[in-house]
Amino acid sequence: MIRPQLSDKVISDLTAKDNMRELCALMLYEVYENGAYTNLVLKKCDQIAGGRDLHIRSLRAMLYGTVTYTYTIDFLIKHIAKRDVSEFDGFVRTLLRFGSWQILFSTQIPVFAAVSETVNIADKYCPNAKGLINAVLRKIAEAPEEDRDPDRFRPDVACSLKSEIYGIFKRDYGKERALDIGKAFLRQPKLTIRFDPSKISAEELEIRLAEESFSVFPGAVLPEIRTVDAGMSGLERSGCFREGLFFVQNEAAAIASHIASPQKGMKILDCCAAPGGKATHLSELTNGDSDILALDINSSRMELLSQNIRRLGIGNIRTDICDATDMSGIKEEFDIVLADCPCSGLGLIGRKPDIRLNITYDKIKELLDVQKMIIREAASKVKVGGAFIYCTCTVNKDENERQILKFLEENSNFKASSILPYLPSDMIIDDGRKEDARNGYLTLLPDTDGCDGFFISRIERIS
Repeated sequence: MIRPQLSDKVISDLTAKDNMRELCALMLYEVYENGAYTNLVLKKCDQIAGGRDLHIRSLRAMLYGTVTYTYTIDFLIKHIAKRDVSEFDGFVRTLLRFGSWQILFSTQIPVFAAVSETVNIADKYCPNAKGLINAVLRKIAEAPEEDRDPDRFRPDVACSLKSEIYGIFKRDYGKERALDIGKAFLRQPKLTIRFDPSKISAEELEIRLAEESFSVFPGAVLPEIRTVDAGMSGLERSGCFREGLFFVQNEAAAIASHIASPQKGMKILDCCAAPGGKATHLSELTNGDSDILALDINSSRMELLSQNIRRLGIGNIRTDICDATDMSGIKEEFDIVLADCPCSGLGLIGRKPDIRLNITYDKIKELLDVQKMIIREAASKVKVGGAFIYCTCTVNKDENERQILKFLEENSNFKASSILPYLPSDMIIDDGRKEDARNGYLTLLPDTDGCDGFFISRIERIS
C-alpha cells in the first residue's frame, strides 16, 4: 500500500493533470483519518493550485458533499453491503465514502465513472483492496432505489446527523420541525457580504463585482448585506475585497449588531471578537464615532482581526488578547458588551461539515460551563443602563435561551429587553417569533430564515 500524502508536490502534480478525484480522495483522508479541517485543506490546495477557481469549486463540491453526508453514507453502506466502515483500513474507508457519495448524491458524475475512477485510485494506493471497493460500490450502485433513499430510514439518517445531535433538534423544536431544520442544513448555504454604505453604494459595489464576474443579489432583510454567487477563495481575491469595501459575514451574524443598537459616542466591548465581523460592523453603524475594545483569547485569530481592521480602514477599534472567562483585568464599564460565545456550532453545520463529524453531546455539555463564565464576566462590564448582547452560532436551547434565563434568575439587576424595535419587520414571521422578541431573544433557522442557525439575546443592566 502507498501511504496517502497531501504534500505540496502531490497537490501541484494532480492539479496540473486535472485529476481532481484523486486529489479530493487525499483531502478526505486528511479530514477523516488525520483530523484536518475541510476549509484548511481546501485553502492549501487553492493556494498551491494558483487560484484556478473551477478546480476549487469542483474540489469543494466533492469534499464538502462527502463530509456532509458521511453519517448517511456509512448507514447505507452497512444497510446495502452488510459491511461496517469501521472494519476497513482508513484509506479504503475513505474511498468507499467518496465513491458512495458520487453514486448516491452527485448529480454531475455518472455512476459508472464514480465506480471506475474510485477503483483506479484504489489500484494506485491500495491495490489489494480494489476488488473489495469495486464490489461494495457496485452493490450500492445496483441496489433498488428504495434501499438507496435516506428518507426511507430514520430522520437522523435522512439529515445525516448523529442520533445524539438530531435528538437535540427533536427535543427543542419537536418531531416535524426537527426534520425540516435538519434537511435545511443539507442545502448549499448562501455566501453573503456586508458593505459600508458610507464607503460605496450598493449599486456601485454590484457593478464593481459584476466586472469581476461575480453575480450579486440583495440580502434577505438588511440593506448592507448582499448575497454573492462565488466561492469564498475567489471572492477574497477580488479587488473590492483587497480595497476593504466589504466583509464576508452571514446575515444572521450581522443582525446581532443591529440588536446591539450602537450609538455615536458609546463605549463598546466585543469580548469574543475574532475575526472581527461584529466589531467592525458596530464601528460602521456608528460611522467610526465610538470607542470599541475587541478581545479574543487566540493570538493567531487576533492577528486576523487586526488584518481585517486594517483592510477595512477602521480607526476606532482597540484590540487585546484576553480570556473572556476572566476579564478581571478590564476595569472599564461599557454601554454595550457583546459576546459571541464559543459554542457547539450546530447552526453552522451547513457551512462547516466537520462539525457533523466532531461534535458530541459530551462536548456540548463541557461548553455550557464556559458559556456561563463568559456571560457572568461580560455582564459585569456593562454599566447601569447599558446592554449585554449574548449570541451563539448554535440552535441548541441549552446553550441559548436557557443560559440567559438562568442568568436572569440569579441576577435581579438585569432584565430581558425587547428586541422588537431593532428587528426589520420582515423578520417577524409569526406570533411565536414576536413573543420571543418581546422576551429579548431571537433564534434564526435555515428552514424559515434562509441563513445560518443563530441565536441573539439582549439584556439590560437596571441597577
